[in-house]
Amino acid sequence: MDKTSLLASAQRQMLRALSAWCTSDNDMAVLHGGIGTEHLLKAHLAARHPSLLVDGRDLSSLLHATGQSAYAASPETKVKTIGALDAFKRVATLTAMPVKERDLDPLLTARNGVAHLGAHDGATTHDALTIAITVADAVLTDLQEDIPTFWGPWADTRLDLERMRREAQVATEQTLQGEGIADANIQNWEDGLLEPMPEGFRTESLQAAQIAVAVKVRCAKKLYRVLYYGKSPEEIAKADLVEPEANRGEYGESVYRPTKCPVCGTDGDLHASLRNQPKRPKKGDRGRRRGEFPDYFDCYTCGLELDNRYELEVLGMAEPSRNGWFTDWE
Repeated sequence: MDKTSLLASAQRQMLRALSAWCTSDNDMAVLHGGIGTEHLLKAHLAARHPSLLVDGRDLSSLLHATGQSAYAASPETKVKTIGALDAFKRVATLTAMPVKERDLDPLLTARNGVAHLGAHDGATTHDALTIAITVADAVLTDLQEDIPTFWGPWADTRLDLERMRREAQVATEQTLQGEGIADANIQNWEDGLLEPMPEGFRTESLQAAQIAVAVKVRCAKKLYRVLYYGKSPEEIAKADLVEPEANRGEYGESVYRPTKCPVCGTDGDLHASLRNQPKRPKKGDRGRRRGEFPDYFDCYTCGLELDNRYELEVLGMAEPSRNGWFTDWE
């Protein structure tokens, strides 16, 4: 519950939001933008006093926030904090804000829609991010933080989101033309679990993934340089503690695998769905095979997010197969 860790998390979330915006990944843009805004508001409150972050109805939380943890009935890990809207109300009481409470609705509605329902109205993404940036700049100014440093590669274009996206697309085209991306095998295939794909669907999906990955890699490299330039591996590892650790074990019908990030080299989370199929006919072999089918990859360090199997395939983190990408024989 300190200003420094909340600011660091807010910066990471905001830069991820703008990177997602550049690839038209609207869901991730509003999700990260909403989280980043909440963390910035809470950083402002923490700078005044940690007690301003907690739910005043919970005594244990107040005790932890005021340095009286010895008397708390529950551990500090169970501290109850206020939500984003209440955080905004408290900040607005302490300093002049350029927007009203009602102006936050597009951002919070979009973030909650993605977080709780897995979707939001994409038409509101621009307005939601605009509000997030406006609130962020106001909080950073009040905290006397350097605004260009916070926004890093997006400092010059954050106030013109359409220009930001256009420039990212131009940079991607230049990357594809200048450096090229290794062509993957685009033969039509079926993995035995999915519905047959229409003619040309796989080719089009892979081509779209190549463009998206080019932008995401470029943005992740920029983000990594901004956040960690000149820092030791120990400092980078400590910064990663801002993010909650993912459950790397099996969880229901899915599994998390620690996988090296192709951009920064640290371990990220590769999520895969688990499915069972009958084994291929083999003499003297019976039973079922469990296939792991990767869905997405998330690197907490550089912010690289790959959102489907095609994007994973472009970077060599998955290969098309009838058996799944990773197979454990049972």
